[in-house]
Amino acid sequence: MNESAAGQRTRQALLIAGGASFVLGVATLLWPGRDESTLALMFGISLLVGAGVQTYLGFRSRIAVVLGLLVLVSAALTAVLAVLSFGGGSIELLAWWIGLGWAVRGVVQALVGVWDEQISDGWLHEISGLVTLAIGVAIIAITFKTVTGLATVAGGALVVIGVLDLLTGGLLRAGAFAGRDAAVVDARPVSER
Repeated sequence: MNESAAGQRTRQALLIAGGASFVLGVATLLWPGRDESTLALMFGISLLVGAGVQTYLGFRSRIAVVLGLLVLVSAALTAVLAVLSFGGGSIELLAWWIGLGWAVRGVVQALVGVWDEQISDGWLHEISGLVTLAIGVAIIAITFKTVTGLATVAGGALVVIGVLDLLTGGLLRAGAFAGRDAAVVDARPVSER
């Protein structure tokens, strides 16, 4: 089954976003001497990467026009939240901006997964979107008093979101196809290699 060029671009964008989220989440969890400005920088970058990927997908994916506009509105809102995160403020405000950015992204991802018939594995987009929404709402609902508390919970959440993006982007599928192709090559007689 050949995937369309738009589908390949969508998968690549999700793989990039997932990899960046995973790395930023691990860095947030392991960063020595974390302070509020470090968290603001890490999560601002995370939201900015998310906004960039959403903008790319809004323009380049083959989704319905209404869904494309919804993705672009989500990207704009996420970019605003990224800028607010870079500005710092209190731990509570930072948690609220992060949670709101993830909640909006989760809603849009789930809606695209439900409504767009051209997306392969739409169910995976739905699940990933709903989990991202739940994580965003949880981050908003929890009252964080310390930098360590926010870094631990939100950093772990960022790792989970990164893994979801990698899975949605087809990381396992790519590995399965590579393994299948290698098995086909190895099945040939030695004289044909």
